[in-house]
Amino acid sequence: MFRAVILGSGASLPTLQRQTAAVAVQYEGDVYLLDCGEGTQLQWRRAGLRFGRLRAVCISHLHGDHINGLVGLLQTLSLADRKEPLVLCGPPGIREYWKAICRYQGVGVGYSLDIRESEGGEVIRGKDHGLRCALLDHGVRTLGFSVCEDERPGRFDIAAAEQLGVAVGPDYGRLQRGETVTSETGATVGPEQVLGAARPGRGIVYTADTRPCVAAVELARDASLFICDATFGTELEREARARGHCTAAQAARMATEAGVDRLLLTHISARYHDARPLLAEAVEVFANTEVASDLMEITL
Repeated sequence: MFRAVILGSGASLPTLQRQTAAVAVQYEGDVYLLDCGEGTQLQWRRAGLRFGRLRAVCISHLHGDHINGLVGLLQTLSLADRKEPLVLCGPPGIREYWKAICRYQGVGVGYSLDIRESEGGEVIRGKDHGLRCALLDHGVRTLGFSVCEDERPGRFDIAAAEQLGVAVGPDYGRLQRGETVTSETGATVGPEQVLGAARPGRGIVYTADTRPCVAAVELARDASLFICDATFGTELEREARARGHCTAAQAARMATEAGVDRLLLTHISARYHDARPLLAEAVEVFANTEVASDLMEITL
């Protein structure tokens, strides 16, 4: 399973409809939490996610609407007797932030916290996927995150396998894993004879707070789902620029340039009680656009 669950789709001021920034990305058995705004652990429960599958918490930057839920979440994991190590990654400064929390609030957790600071590159390597980040343009050091699976084998051609005399069963799986098998006639059959061209892996990219920038476009390049800052509408483009954010139309232009399959607008300002105008201006530029809502799920 590869899916994104929107736990918070709002900007700095939470509303009854939109909590502050947080997205859970699940790839098979691993769940990555991207940002942890206030109330994230409650949204996590409402979404039916399992704390035991949480592998890493990735913080884009140290502004409160992206990190104020972190301490409570990590303490809850400890109270739930978590023993498995947890990765905490973010920009330079997150290590000192955690040290200060421990020093001044007396916070402690009963599991190993692997803190990783980064300004770009791969942060976590899974069995057949990776999580990487890139430095964006927000005025403070801010990371965007990408969870992408590795290149996948080409599609299995059942007709070709039957014609070559490959027995139905385990040999099909061996060929798909890149192994050579022996057909029912004794001939050797290689994966290149029954597999199509390799397919690019699917990917989910998250850029919560950023101005339009090349780094965001490159991070999102060919992504299946691009979750992007769209704090304001075009009528507030100057304010967006001053505060380090995108308008919905700018997010759509980045999606077009990056060649993504699908765009999801997030980090919506509380002034937009009705987000349809944001959606309308984005769709004019990039048709396959939606506006994120809290507890929304997208499965790839």
